[in-house]
Order: sequence, then C-alpha cells, then structure tokens
Amino acid sequence: MAEEFTVIPLKFEENDVHCHQILVKENIAKGSSKQKPVGRTLYALNIPPYATKESLRQAFSAGGEVENVILQDKPSVNETTPVTTPLPGNLFQFKIAYIVFQDKNSVKKVLKKRMVNPLNANKTLLTGIDKWTKAYQERIPDPVAMQVEIDRYMKAYDKQVAAAKSQNHQKQESGWTTVSKKNSGVFSQKQSVVKKLEKKLDNDRNTKELKNFYTFQIRESKKNDIISLRKKYDRDLKKMERIKKTKRFKPY
Repeated sequence: MAEEFTVIPLKFEENDVHCHQILVKENIAKGSSKQKPVGRTLYALNIPPYATKESLRQAFSAGGEVENVILQDKPSVNETTPVTTPLPGNLFQFKIAYIVFQDKNSVKKVLKKRMVNPLNANKTLLTGIDKWTKAYQERIPDPVAMQVEIDRYMKAYDKQVAAAKSQNHQKQESGWTTVSKKNSGVFSQKQSVVKKLEKKLDNDRNTKELKNFYTFQIRESKKNDIISLRKKYDRDLKKMERIKKTKRFKPY
C-alpha cells in the first residue's frame, strides 16, 4: 500500500532547510464523483494542521490550475457520496486532502516532478502570534454590523406584531373566533350564545333607564336615604353614651 504513494517534500517557506513530507497518489475510485473526478484528483496524506485550502491550492499549482481543494479528517468511505459537511477550521490535527485539477496532465506532472510550491509562498498563511491575534479579533463582533442585524430583526419583529394586531382587530369586528389547534382553548362564539348575551344586555339597559325615571321616585329615594342616615346617627349617639358611662378611671 505504501509503495503506491509518492513522497513529496512540502516546505513552509522557500528558504526553509527542513521540510514536511506528504504522501500523494492519484485518486482512483470505482464509482464516479462530481466532487472528486477520476483522472483529475490527487489524494494526499499527512497534511499538516496549519495548512489551509488556499495554501494547498497555491502549493499544488506547481502542476497546473487547481479547481478545488477538499480537506477531510479521514478518507471517504464511498467516493460517490457528495461532500456536504465542511471540515471545522479550528480542527488542529493532521488531515487528508483531495486536490482537483482542471487538466488531467497536472496530476501526472506533480507525481513526476515530486515537487510543489511552498505553503506560504504568498506570505498569507498566518501562524503563531499573528494567527492567535487574528482569531481573537474575529471573536469580537463588529458594532456596525451588529447594529444593522439588530435593526433588521426589530423591523421584522414590528411587522409581525402589527400583522397580529391587525388580524385580532378584524376578528373582533366580525364577532367570530376561528378555532384552530393554536387557539383551541379560546372561547368560540356561537350564534345562540351571542343572542343570549345581547338579550341580557338589553334587559339590564332597560332596567337602568326605567329606574328613578319619575320626579317623585327621585324625591322618595332621597327622603328614604335621609331617614336612614338619621337612624344611624341616633344609634351611634346611644352607643357613645354607653361607652362613656362604662369608662372608669383606673390609676393602677
């Protein structure tokens, strides 16, 4: 199995004396795959943790134009299965890579030359303090972008609340409540119930209108109230007299 792979040195920068070694071979699958087409895909092992898709694209461009780079934590069980789950960017471990070229001759060229470009040829691959600083800065949200997102959310929320109020207002005007799974516990108005309520309201209204309608009724009502107040006043006076009589001086 190991003899099928070609060992290729992978430098981080051009002036490096020591380099990393990766194992590369042509990806041969029994089934066809749109993501990893047969004849145009290289299968690479022992990809260092700090390597990115962009840096690998730059490195393998020594053989020709690279169409796509797929990073995975383990080989695909079925090459016909589409690659849908991206590899986490913070996964610090050795990976495998599928490098897809635009031309079939690029695969043979890389395997024949046994040489690729340095990973950091364009000085874009961050490591050490620079990488940690960038990761820390990316954790801090942009206040302008956050405000835009908050405004967008509040606008959608206000629109939703206004639509709900308008719908409730229409239901109140119609006098009917539509029963559904969401409002199954809400009282549903039936025609018979509505008629009973209207009749009761009419009776109460007529009773209030007829009460104290005539002048003599108003006069009699006021007279009765005055008599009741006088009786209560007399009872209160007698009660106070009894309390005064029973009150005794107790020095000790």
